[in-house]
Amino acid sequence: MTVPQDRPDRPVLVLVDAFSTGSMLAREAAETHHVLHVRSRALASDTFGASLPSALLAEDLTYPGHEAEVLAHVAARRPVGVVAASEFGVEVADELAHRLGLRGNDPALSAARRDKALMTEALSRAGVPTARQCRSGDVGELLDWWRGCPDIARVVVKPLDSAGSDDVYTCDTEQEVVDACRAVLGKTNIMLRVNEEVLVQEYLAGDEYIVNTVSRDGGHWFTDAWISRKQVREGGRRIYEAEDLLTPDDPVLDIILPYISRALDALGITDGPAHSELILTARGPLLLETGARISGLANPAALDLCTGANQVSLTLDCHARGGVSLTARPVRYPVLQRARCVNLMARRAVPLPMAAIKTALERIPAFESVRFRIADGAPTRPTVDLNSSPGAVFLVHPDPAEIDNAHKVIRELEHELL
Repeated sequence: MTVPQDRPDRPVLVLVDAFSTGSMLAREAAETHHVLHVRSRALASDTFGASLPSALLAEDLTYPGHEAEVLAHVAARRPVGVVAASEFGVEVADELAHRLGLRGNDPALSAARRDKALMTEALSRAGVPTARQCRSGDVGELLDWWRGCPDIARVVVKPLDSAGSDDVYTCDTEQEVVDACRAVLGKTNIMLRVNEEVLVQEYLAGDEYIVNTVSRDGGHWFTDAWISRKQVREGGRRIYEAEDLLTPDDPVLDIILPYISRALDALGITDGPAHSELILTARGPLLLETGARISGLANPAALDLCTGANQVSLTLDCHARGGVSLTARPVRYPVLQRARCVNLMARRAVPLPMAAIKTALERIPAFESVRFRIADGAPTRPTVDLNSSPGAVFLVHPDPAEIDNAHKVIRELEHELL
């Protein structure tokens, strides 16, 4: 697809940081809008920068250092909406939408929608149950906090504002906390920010769930919800193995969806997409984090097959199409077919055999699509987190048994090819 140049009547839509799955927003938006792209950072990592669909962008502007000029330029184009197209763009999208008088979330809570410690504090102020935590750049202070909580046997150490399970460590001993802090503090994270502090939270035992939503005028529509399975690898790293789409009649949704609604309200997410992760503990649901953007594993084609709609299209409907499709949807999504997302796990360093993997996957009845995180022939590395997984395979089928069979075949392929 190329950007249409002969339709001056096309409305303008601003996307902030259309990297990763944000490129899907750009592709769909470019069919009907001039897409004006704004970068929240002067630089992007090679991985994320390569995902930007530059050919679809009518303009590509850099915000830092040029705030006044960019704001004036964007205002002159009279955009119909501003959307945070990835985790990178949350804060700048909030600011631009507010200053342009467009639909968006209150900038006063922007930091709480990015910083995991502030996020938990915002929920606590609103009376929403949360995990216990301590943030600091002083390892001794973090250990003193843990010692003062004798009922917490295990903790999780992670950056305050990173993403994709980047540098998340599960720790059972003080030495493991020390080692994790050494690994995290001072490091530039995926968001291109230096980790000056770390967050230590109580480990939450229970099943993990993912809930994706689109909000408008303070109402929340649940587009899809998943139960997540993880594996614990060497060094206490917990990696995502697979996620299963929950059917709308699953009784667990009666517990977790009201909780997510309260969390979204506490974080001031009134308009646009959100991706939330939580644990259903013995104390009830407790939030891990919420991102005010579309899911990192959004797959519009697969979700259209499974639920009749998808978070990407409904986000654009919310911001640029009057919300007609969104508000006509049931608050809780239907399920037309079953789905599973399987994260590929590399066991060694080899050139990614993309063609061989695709050929093998296409023989599987439940195979819907595969999304690779690295280029064909690029070296893999042993998977220790979501970002080192070489790709994700989407399975869609009416029969859950076919989904299970496909999953087994994928794990066998990994031993052979990865």
